[in-house]
Parts: sequence; structure tokens; C-alpha cells
Amino acid sequence: MRKKAFLVLTLFFSLFLFGCGGGNLHKYESNISELREHLFAAESAGYKITAVSGVREDPYEMDGRSEKKRAFTVVTVIPAQYAAGQTLTYRAECGDKTFEGDLLPHPFAAQFSVDLPFTATEPFSFTVIDKTETSFTLEKVVTGDAIGAEKALTIALEKLKKDLARFKSKGKLHAEIYVRLIENTTSGEGGYFWYVAFVSDADSIAVLLHADTGAVAATRV
Repeated sequence: MRKKAFLVLTLFFSLFLFGCGGGNLHKYESNISELREHLFAAESAGYKITAVSGVREDPYEMDGRSEKKRAFTVVTVIPAQYAAGQTLTYRAECGDKTFEGDLLPHPFAAQFSVDLPFTATEPFSFTVIDKTETSFTLEKVVTGDAIGAEKALTIALEKLKKDLARFKSKGKLHAEIYVRLIENTTSGEGGYFWYVAFVSDADSIAVLLHADTGAVAATRV
């Protein structure tokens, strides 16, 4: 009975994250090691907060194979005033789930973070606790006409079709796939990109797409 229940839950989790039908996210589900498709942000005078959310391999290894996956939301907190040895705690509320604990300091940067075991698809509440509590609603930063993960993967498969041949044998793709919605931090133009990478045990190729149009910004083959 327990085994049957586990299989049902696994199927539900898979359908929730990757959908069903004939899409490429579903077709290549067993190859996808990271699907990072939700970005959030909030800010006050005291803190800047960002979050990335989706599903990824656990443990996380870029070795050409996609193994067991889990839901994740990584929240990063940047205090306006940072002091060495500073400690912060948090409370996150998403739907009927509540998580509390310590924020982990970054070993080099003046910031903190926490990795939460859920996928956030809608705005959620996050509270930073120092001497006082500061609460935020983390809102999605990419809205409107931006292309989604399904479209980004489909474009990548087409643009890299010739180079992907070296990752295939008997019609099967022998590589893991990373599909990430990322902020443009390399220029002053702002905006967002889809980064789609295919990684084997000895090689990798990737494409960078403008999130608003799907146009190719760069490729690495």
C-alpha cells in the first residue's frame, strides 16, 4: 500500500512540474536536471530580497545524468546594513505551508539565503526577523508576454539541433538539460533571459534567449 501511494505521489509531482501531453518539457522530463522558471523580488529600506523557484536534481551534479529531483525555492536576503557575525531568521508562508529557521550567511558576500522545499508559482509571504520583523510579499518579476519554459526549450532544441546530434545514440538523448530563467546582469539594459544547456559527461552546449521575444542572444557550441 505504501509503495502504491508513493508511486501515485511521484506521478502527481511529475505532472504538476512538467505537465502532460506532447510538450518537450514532458518529452524530456527524465533529462531535465533543473527547471528554474519563477523569479520573485521585494525590497524595503532595510532589505533587498530575491527568490528563484522550480525543480532540480538532488544531489545537484553536472555529470550528464539526471537523477532524483525535488522542488526548491532559494531566497536571498541582502541587508542594507551588514555586520560581520550578524544573524537573521525568517518565516516563509506559501499557501498552507509555513517554514521558519535561520538564514545562512554567504561565505564571501554580504548576504544571506535559505533553500526551501517547495515550488512557488504565485506571490508568497516572507518575513525577515532581526530585532524586529519585516514582512514582504515576494512578487513575480517576469510577467506579461515573456515566453515560458516550454517555448524556451523548444527553441533551444531547434537552434541547437545540429550540435545535439553528438549527444544522441539510437534516437535517445544522452545528456541532462538545464532550463533557467535568469536576470540580465551583464549589461545595463536590464531584462531577463532563458538559459538552456545540454550537458553530457564530457561536453556541453547552450543557448541564451531573450525572455520577452525568444530571440537568440548567444550560443555556446
